[in-house]
Amino acid sequence: MSDSLHRYDDVERRFCDADRDLRQRERGLALVARLLGLPALETTDGLRYDLRYFSGGIGVIDRLHVALPCGAAEVDAIVARLGLVTPEDAVADAAWREDFEWFVSDEDGEGLLPLRARVVAFLAEKRADFQPRPDERARVWFARSSNVNTWSVVYEQDGTLCLAAYDQG
Repeated sequence: MSDSLHRYDDVERRFCDADRDLRQRERGLALVARLLGLPALETTDGLRYDLRYFSGGIGVIDRLHVALPCGAAEVDAIVARLGLVTPEDAVADAAWREDFEWFVSDEDGEGLLPLRARVVAFLAEKRADFQPRPDERARVWFARSSNVNTWSVVYEQDGTLCLAAYDQG
């Protein structure tokens, strides 16, 4: 599937929950399932997504957003399957700590805020409008390789699993 997403032709390939074309919608649902580490989606009730894949002369720029109503056990299973880590685990990793703390801080001096507040501010800035606004109660996990150019984050807020990812390469 991914081979045709990045043809380096300066065309954005977009998949979203509002797609009317059945083949486009099926492909979008398959991409969402793959992003969540699932063989297929069990239900699409309440699912919202906007997946944008671009490649061309400037390289690759992917912007991916998913919101799926999910129980806590389902969220935990997805997080485990994807091998994500909490922000606290990220800063406990001596090899990643400095880069991670810099990554979730912005140039307005948020580095002075406690880690939890910086992570919530990061999520609030990077989320799509259809994803719930995170607050201090949000459960949050990052992909281990997350950095300023390529990152993936999952958060759970009020019974909704949200994924936001960005890749610039």
